Amino acid sequence: MPASQIDSTQLSLLKACLAPADEIERHWRAWREQADLDSLDDASNRLLPLLYRRLEAAGIADPDMARLRGVYRYHWCRNQLLLAELRRLLPALRELGVEVLLLKGAALIHRYYHDPGIRPMSDLDIMIRPEDMEAVFALLRERGWQPKVQADLDRMRTRRLIHAVDFRRDWNGRVLEIDVHWTPLHRSTWPGAEKAFWERSLATSVDGQACSVLDPTDQLLHLCLHGGAWNVMPPFRWVADACHVLRDDAEAIDWERLIEDARRHHGHVMLRATLGYLREEFAAPVPEAVTRRLAATRPTHAERLEHRLLTRQIAAARLDQLLLLEWFNHSRAYPRGGVLRRLVAFPDYLRLSWKLDHWHQIPGFITRRLVARLTGKSHHFR
Repeated sequence: MPASQIDSTQLSLLKACLAPADEIERHWRAWREQADLDSLDDASNRLLPLLYRRLEAAGIADPDMARLRGVYRYHWCRNQLLLAELRRLLPALRELGVEVLLLKGAALIHRYYHDPGIRPMSDLDIMIRPEDMEAVFALLRERGWQPKVQADLDRMRTRRLIHAVDFRRDWNGRVLEIDVHWTPLHRSTWPGAEKAFWERSLATSVDGQACSVLDPTDQLLHLCLHGGAWNVMPPFRWVADACHVLRDDAEAIDWERLIEDARRHHGHVMLRATLGYLREEFAAPVPEAVTRRLAATRPTHAERLEHRLLTRQIAAARLDQLLLLEWFNHSRAYPRGGVLRRLVAFPDYLRLSWKLDHWHQIPGFITRRLVARLTGKSHHFR
């Protein structure tokens, strides 16, 4: 279940962030009885700016408000650095004839949150067309950005090894990151997987510079399939993001297409779990007919297995299970290729998926992963 990482304290925080105005104070008080602001987990800290704005709008007075305001201001400043990079990058890319589609935090802030301080970002995510990769990567390097993992970028593009490349740059002692995607979903790297997202994207602009965002149906699909997977930092802010999309754009969601695209992108089980959770816990406007249809469709054994692996703590997974999950992801890049072709490319895929510079680092990574399984510590791997 995608909510398996959400404990009762985190659930109270989510409800304080998302409840109707007349219920916010009740959930806020319930959360404060459980939570210690001095020892919050990182994922909960990321929701504090949204919580602050909701409490402020509800007129709630509390000694902790000054502290929450400080967290909000910190993320407002941090996000402004990333958004400033975006504003500088867009015109340069436009001069090269490169179209840009905003993903994740930048897109959600622009279309739904409308406040750079509310939705923290750790990096800037943009999507470009695969044929523009070479020009974009060259531009980023000219501007001082370097890929996080050294790799032959042309081979990555032609062999469809991964879905994005992370670039980093130092700025006044800080590390800024831009993730350049050529497909929005990490399990959808086959040729042409990104085309429908482009065709349905919505034109917009940032400070007068043209770009695009996912349409509401694709945005909800992206949040559900991406957010529902296990992560070292429980990414339960996907719940808040999805609720904002459904609050503002529920009428624009094409539910039939959402279900069909989840099946096409091998995320039927994940969509069923995430939409069910949103409807049951947060009264999200997900039609009952949609949840019934998703529940009535029987997934294959492989789909059920992959879902269990995606939602299971990585340190608790056996090595064979981890490799099987990576094989599932990798194989989709070669829908018409034979097993031999997939096997030849698999070491390169593992290296890039695990963010290693050289394939000979794979044994060391596996050794550390086995140690993590024995000790229950998983912070080395995501």
